[in-house]
Amino acid sequence: MLTPQLLLLTHFNTDKVTSLPGWPPEKPLPSNMYSGFINISDAMGQEMLCHYLYIESEGDPQTDPTIMWTNGGPGASSMFGIFVELGPLWLNKDSLQTRDFNTTGVPTLFPNKYGWSKLGSLLMFDWPPPVGFSYCADPAGNGTSCGDWDDSRMAAASFAALSGWYARFDERRMNPLFLTGESYAGIYVPKLAQQILEHADMQLPLAGFAVGDGCLGTDTGICGGGSAWYNILFMYGHGQMSTLLYERIISSCGMSYLKTGSGSPSPECKSALALVDVEVGGYFAYGLYDECTYNAGIRFRRLRATSEAAKPISGTFPRLVGQMVNVGEALNDYVCGGGIAQRVWVNQSVVRTALHVPLTSNFFDGDNGEGMVYRSTEQNLMPFYKRVAATTKLRVIVYNGDADPSINSFMAENWTSHLGFKVTQPWRPWTLDS
Repeated sequence: MLTPQLLLLTHFNTDKVTSLPGWPPEKPLPSNMYSGFINISDAMGQEMLCHYLYIESEGDPQTDPTIMWTNGGPGASSMFGIFVELGPLWLNKDSLQTRDFNTTGVPTLFPNKYGWSKLGSLLMFDWPPPVGFSYCADPAGNGTSCGDWDDSRMAAASFAALSGWYARFDERRMNPLFLTGESYAGIYVPKLAQQILEHADMQLPLAGFAVGDGCLGTDTGICGGGSAWYNILFMYGHGQMSTLLYERIISSCGMSYLKTGSGSPSPECKSALALVDVEVGGYFAYGLYDECTYNAGIRFRRLRATSEAAKPISGTFPRLVGQMVNVGEALNDYVCGGGIAQRVWVNQSVVRTALHVPLTSNFFDGDNGEGMVYRSTEQNLMPFYKRVAATTKLRVIVYNGDADPSINSFMAENWTSHLGFKVTQPWRPWTLDS
């Protein structure tokens, strides 16, 4: 009988990443990495391949959990999460300023001391195809090359990809699996968890899931339009608008309209809401105090969610208006420019060869469904959260950055507090030393 190590060596040697361009060749990678495609054609009824990247734990991959990460969008590549946010190696503007970059044209990778692979093995998929290097029939296809998408079709594709990955890495069925993601992954992750629970015969080792700054469904007003109230509350609570305007909005619009969006606002209400943009000014929708600039759909923007003219696009997010500016580093001291460096990196032929993806691939990376057809069809995930709590032992975390304007903490606190669960800990300071 083959041991798990021999199984891995026997079956997956072609997917193993032996080196990464941009990382010094004389240095070993932080842990074993694998990159390849999961064929989900049979499940989806058309030729369809989903790109995965698997990074083994820097601790004990035989026992440490598997942490699946996905970015949202819809249409955003999870390669951004792995190589700009939470992977063991990351890219930023300094990646484009090194001697090696000037010599080779390949952005330099730097170690990330906060990488999640110190906690467990990281698993990433780019979905739905053709996001990232995933594709249908033609690796060079554009964003519509795999057809139209909705939340149900995406759930089927993600379950097929994850199931196919476990068929390839069968020995990882012994490790607990945690699904994690942000933004529109607030739909992706619970819908995938739902699929796993409904297909218990597949024996996928789901132990829990976590959603950050997450969507909830079209009927909830969170990524599905909704009222202006929680955006106003966020901006006022962060000192971005005056008390005079805040009180004027409440008195002229009324709490019923502000919280539900029902009815027709008065001219005085419309006039007051229009001043929010004037007083708040420009900001980055995913980090209020972030002074970096971003491209490829994740960029410094002015959010007009409080404007009467702001309507949801394709049932997902409020309109975001681009406004590029020259600014300095992020206020919490991470280096800017990760998105730009990542795009340069994935377009290098040596990188594609190292990751075992076609040289002709069109690396598709959008946001808010830009460049593809994606309809938001999940109406409300609150019943699913209730069912998970009542009938399973899964561990679930819903979290928000307290300075993230888009899908902000006030929205999440509102819906989670209305799930009907008993409060086991009162509101308290969150400190490192308790």
